Amino acid sequence: MIAHVALPIPVRNTFSYSVPDAWVPFIRTFLRAKVPFRTRDTVGYIVGIEEGHREGLKEIHEVIDPFPLIDENALQLAEWASHYYIAPQGIVMGYAVPPGLPIEQYIKIGALSETDTLNNLTLKKACKMFGRTVVFEHYNQGLLRLYDSFTNKDFLPCNYEKLTTAEEKILFLGSIHDRLRYYTEIIAHHIAQDENVLIVVSNHHTIGRLYFEKLSEVFPGKVIRYGISVTSKKRMEAYFRARNERGLIILGSRSCLFLSVFRNGLIIVERPEEDEYRNEEGFKFNAVHLAIRRAEIEHIHIILGSISPPLEVYKHAEDGEFRIIEKTYLPKKQCVEIVSEKGISTLGRLPEDLTTILSKAVERKEKVAIYTPRKDYSSHITCLDCKRLFLCTVCGGGLSYRKDTNLLSCTSCGRSFSYESRCRQCGSRLIQFSHVGAEYIEQTLRQAFPGVTIISAIRENLYEHKEAFAMLSREEPAFIIGTQALTKPYGLKADKLVMIEWEELKRIGGYRAEEKMFHILANLIDVLEPNEIYPVMVRKMKVDLTMFLDLRTFYRAELEKRKNAQFPPFTRLFLLEIEKEKEPVGTKLVEKIKTLADQFGITQYITGPLIQRRKKYRWRMILRDNEDQLHDFLNTVSDYPGVRVEADPISI
Repeated sequence: MIAHVALPIPVRNTFSYSVPDAWVPFIRTFLRAKVPFRTRDTVGYIVGIEEGHREGLKEIHEVIDPFPLIDENALQLAEWASHYYIAPQGIVMGYAVPPGLPIEQYIKIGALSETDTLNNLTLKKACKMFGRTVVFEHYNQGLLRLYDSFTNKDFLPCNYEKLTTAEEKILFLGSIHDRLRYYTEIIAHHIAQDENVLIVVSNHHTIGRLYFEKLSEVFPGKVIRYGISVTSKKRMEAYFRARNERGLIILGSRSCLFLSVFRNGLIIVERPEEDEYRNEEGFKFNAVHLAIRRAEIEHIHIILGSISPPLEVYKHAEDGEFRIIEKTYLPKKQCVEIVSEKGISTLGRLPEDLTTILSKAVERKEKVAIYTPRKDYSSHITCLDCKRLFLCTVCGGGLSYRKDTNLLSCTSCGRSFSYESRCRQCGSRLIQFSHVGAEYIEQTLRQAFPGVTIISAIRENLYEHKEAFAMLSREEPAFIIGTQALTKPYGLKADKLVMIEWEELKRIGGYRAEEKMFHILANLIDVLEPNEIYPVMVRKMKVDLTMFLDLRTFYRAELEKRKNAQFPPFTRLFLLEIEKEKEPVGTKLVEKIKTLADQFGITQYITGPLIQRRKKYRWRMILRDNEDQLHDFLNTVSDYPGVRVEADPISI
């Protein structure tokens, strides 16, 4: 017998292995198997079986599961994801059942004979003591049952009944308070029908924590969490309870989308615009797309809830694919623009108008949230004598400066260097810091307002300071300085919102720049609930803020621009990256790809290549069209060594 195995590697081909006689009775498609690959063992999925024998094949070492762990719906979802994201089947299947899940540790054996020595052992221990073939043979003969140690219910293949409820896609537009009320009402209906509900959040520590606490108050004992932020034991408890129990609310991040859920009646995706829904490991996918597709496969309801949904979701809703429920939008706020001729780093201080506003806030003992798009002290360092930028000596990328560590960090290759307070090119100590961020602003505020509480809220320290936010006294003023982390709901409310160089996102955000600006502004207002907003802008970069305060006006204008330029959501983008140590080798591969594109008749859809020199030579090519037109070409080139295909890149 020969088994064809999909491995979790960036290769689309399957690998054929001979099946030893001892394993023949247990071989089935979609079981996990341990197989030799190059110099080590790896775990893959059996995706095909054929009778016969072929010389020279390596043997399967072990079949891991007594039956497939993923259900038919998850298999359909994995097949769709593999096609849609041009991803090898083995990598997608490996994500469906992560190798780190210690499933066997929590499965116990119930022997049907009192004399059976396997009784009450965990599956892991039994396989270690007696061998996996012995345990599987007993199981296949009906001499034992498997059950999990959390629910004490039989651990069986997933064969879930189809629910009779009609599927519907809903886009709910409203504040975080409106969304909570709406979700609670809909969840209560499904819980009453003995159905489970899957809620997908972008971040367990902030949004996830908020929803866990709020929903647990209304549905005590019904909310369970599945994700890497919980302990391994808690994650496994959620895994088994979701397979076996009814009337649960499963709260998870993007990893929960392949989770088998018994009587799943509803999927909720909270704040689908978040970049954290984009998986960057294994294979790159957007969890929002997977959630929508899963709901379609299972024929169940799905709700996307947001104050500022992704542009493509809004377009689908406008086209009739989603029913729009619009509760409220951003309440009107007092908005005062502070426009200066030069940026804060050039001025060397805060603008006078801003200093006056902050001084009055301190007198009134108000809380002021200050947003800036950058976290470092400076992300653009220049020698004033030789006019040269500080660049990475390894790859030539730009350097940013962190004053707390006195380190320069490369934004391209990630390497760090000690800062020496002088130019490495000419030795001058006349250094200019520009494109400043949260660290610079924090230092400036501490000098201008000694004694005032100042808390930093950037991604690295957000969780460390979450208790400090809750303990802020109403009787003292405070400044909370942060990046996009300020948009996360962790209980902080501000009297004033100051946005310093928010408009800089237009320069650093690619074709999605203005959409990103809109999302950040909307979520800052939604979460912080400020009474007053003060955008601090440089005149030459000034934007019309009124356009960003009206959802329909902004989306319709942005959609018109995207349509004219033929950018998503009116087409799809694919990024081809070719990376080689030597330039001639890479150039030869680029020419090979161009020749293939000509054979497929798709040359007109390609922009590039653009060559970059970082750690290695890198060429980038952008393809614009639908996946059906480009699919065969992308599948072919994705198997070339040194070529990476990324669907729907967000950084272009």
